Amino acid sequence: MAARVILRRHIKLPKSISGPRQVKVGFPAGKVDGAVVNRAIWNHYGTSRGIPSRPFLLNAIRKNRRKYLEAMKTAGAKILRGEATLDQTMRKLGILAQGDIQQEITDLRDPPNAPATIKAKGSSNPLIDTGEMRSKVTWEVKR
Repeated sequence: MAARVILRRHIKLPKSISGPRQVKVGFPAGKVDGAVVNRAIWNHYGTSRGIPSRPFLLNAIRKNRRKYLEAMKTAGAKILRGEATLDQTMRKLGILAQGDIQQEITDLRDPPNAPATIKAKGSSNPLIDTGEMRSKVTWEVKR
């Protein structure tokens, strides 16, 4: 499961500028253990067995969309001036979005855990038990 930063306005780069055209952020297939991916899916979308939806990936991307647009706008100008490469830009965007998703996992409080869940895990943070899911958020640049 990976959240893609989807931008409605695209910066058109000359075809002479080569490099990756996409960065996947979240839990890209093959980069994260399946058990962690399952946990992320269950928490993000909820389950019929009582886990409510806590859409941390979409929340993080939506909250930070303007920041990503501005970063890409600034980076586009640098690429055109030869001060940065597309690969460097996509890597920076991946790191930025990774941190935003991890922060959303830390900050999300609604819907809250059930009292029995809080008692069992000793914490009221809905998305953090051991911290493994948060630590496994990653990114990859795709060509």
